[in-house]
Amino acid sequence: MPLTIVVSCRNLNSEFATQIAKEHVEREYAVVGSWEDTNITLAVLEAYIPRFFAKATELYYSKQDEFMKNATPHDKHLDEDVETYMKQHFAYEIELYNFCKQRLYKQYIAIRKTEFEQESVANNQT
Repeated sequence: MPLTIVVSCRNLNSEFATQIAKEHVEREYAVVGSWEDTNITLAVLEAYIPRFFAKATELYYSKQDEFMKNATPHDKHLDEDVETYMKQHFAYEIELYNFCKQRLYKQYIAIRKTEFEQESVANNQT
């Protein structure tokens, strides 16, 4: 990797680094999920990488108490000035997060396309 890319990727809130990261996500990772969207992440993992994630949803919910044992509850509320600061200083990191989230949703829609189409037809008939 050229030195200019390495240096650019070390800078926080870098548009260039964000574009490189998006390219890596697309090229190197079958799925990038989020615990924020646990059910969607597990469904996509099961569909895209069944060798390792077959029945992941079933296992997660059968052992949820064990998985949640070390979870730390936290307040999701941010003061307005803190939220403004974060959005300004981490705009490209937020962009990457939203890119990954959108990609995950597109993958979920792709694996559930038939269900969504059937639901849409049923809704239009009523």
